[in-house]
Amino acid sequence: MVRRPYLRATLFVIALGFLVQITGINAIIYYSPRLFAAMGFAGYFAMLALPAMVQVAGLAAVCASLFLVDRLGRRPILLSGIATMITADAVLITVFANDSDGGTGLVLGFAGVLLFIIGFNFGFGSLVWVYAAESFPSRLRSMGSSLMLTSTLTANAIVAAFSLTMLRVLGGAGVFAVFGTFAVVAFVVVYRFAPETKGRKLEEIRHFWENGGRWPAERSPAADEP
Repeated sequence: MVRRPYLRATLFVIALGFLVQITGINAIIYYSPRLFAAMGFAGYFAMLALPAMVQVAGLAAVCASLFLVDRLGRRPILLSGIATMITADAVLITVFANDSDGGTGLVLGFAGVLLFIIGFNFGFGSLVWVYAAESFPSRLRSMGSSLMLTSTLTANAIVAAFSLTMLRVLGGAGVFAVFGTFAVVAFVVVYRFAPETKGRKLEEIRHFWENGGRWPAERSPAADEP
């Protein structure tokens, strides 16, 4: 898997798995009560009700993605999900940088977190494992999924270890600037390297990766004539 013709697919799934977590999803999941408290929310409402509302919205985003994936394709859904995450990061940077107080700041802060979770679940959360399964032939598929999982867990460990330190040192705006930067990198990686596999057979997808990231040329009927 670390040699041609599968090296490109291997690097892609490792990078995708890493970017899934390093863009900050679990920092929000783990520390959302602290984030809401930092925005100005207080009491059990910030500790329990708001995180629960965010997760319900995330579930709805997953359902929408599953409904649309075979209609719109993988790339549009994945890219739109990452773009939503970037927008959410920008909103959260604005909220923390301006030290927004009162109703407007609270609404914008909650909207930023909500957008981030919706964007993640609509794109990354629903589709990355599809790419892990489709990018390799059957004999290598389990190993490809294992590589993506290892990459994902590594990034998750980094986020879990350093998120609170970053929040203390950089502040909320700095944390989401870092996550937003990684989200932009993720958008570029997906735009540049992720193939659209809608309607493609697994054999065709395998040939895409074996062919250096290019779809095999379609043969015209005339080419089969003597």
